[in-house]
Amino acid sequence: MRLRPLFSLASVLLLSAAACSSATDGPTADVDGSAGESAGGAGGSAGSAVASGGLGQVYEGAGVGPGGSAGLSGKGGTASGGSAGPASGGSVASGGHAVGGMSAGGGTSGMGAGGSRPSGGSGGMSATAGTGGMTCPGAGHITYTLAKSASPTATEQTAYDKIKTAMDKAITYYDCYTSITKSLNVSYVPSVETADGNINGSIRFGSNTTYMDYRSAMHEIAHTVGVGQASNWGSFLSNGLFTGEHAAAQLNAINATLSKPLYTELHADTQHFWPYGINQQSEVKSEADLIFHCQMVVAIRADLGLK
Repeated sequence: MRLRPLFSLASVLLLSAAACSSATDGPTADVDGSAGESAGGAGGSAGSAVASGGLGQVYEGAGVGPGGSAGLSGKGGTASGGSAGPASGGSVASGGHAVGGMSAGGGTSGMGAGGSRPSGGSGGMSATAGTGGMTCPGAGHITYTLAKSASPTATEQTAYDKIKTAMDKAITYYDCYTSITKSLNVSYVPSVETADGNINGSIRFGSNTTYMDYRSAMHEIAHTVGVGQASNWGSFLSNGLFTGEHAAAQLNAINATLSKPLYTELHADTQHFWPYGINQQSEVKSEADLIFHCQMVVAIRADLGLK
């Protein structure tokens, strides 16, 4: 789906893929651009959740949020043994030095070709973290195949590289903070305005490289697993709110950790939810927002009856 103009609740269906578009406050792929993660990230024994108020966030169709967002502080610790260095995407292999990332509990292998993630390793997150790191509570298994031209042009190759980087990083969060299994078919389709995702498992990125970003990828993955796409999504909408009990409980749990919650109720339209739907690039203030996104998607899926 693609992002919509700010404050607009209009949705556009792109053929078989529902799209949501929005003018960006910065790059967003279907919603994102590059996210500003908190210094120190989530790794290391010194890491802890800290609420920082006063950071307003802009949500699609929602204006400016009143509160701050929780960030994860701590600069990571040094894992015992080994000599593996910092891994891409904020993860480190077991035995390495955490640089604000999450310790992976495997070897030094990275993302597999085509986007499948081997257990542990550079660029991935596993359920078992290294010493001084943070364990991943989920056991997700999101994989994807990126369609490519047999003889790509320079423009196509640049797009493929950016899309792969975005998808790989997005998947590390979904695999770490959800237990969702999904196989995706990803493609580069220049005619697509931003990016879009469909519950049939397809994600399309358009020619605007601004949207070839992991936050946009996370937003689109949410669509592929049911957000705004499940057949019963509309039955949970009432007066601009998503009425699912699991989602409400999860938002309350998140708000309990914040000094200034963004919203006390979960807002939604025909395709999106907020807060934490990552409908705008500017919504992501810290890594905590990415984690909250995953937690909300899990809760929403529970309300939708999806496993």
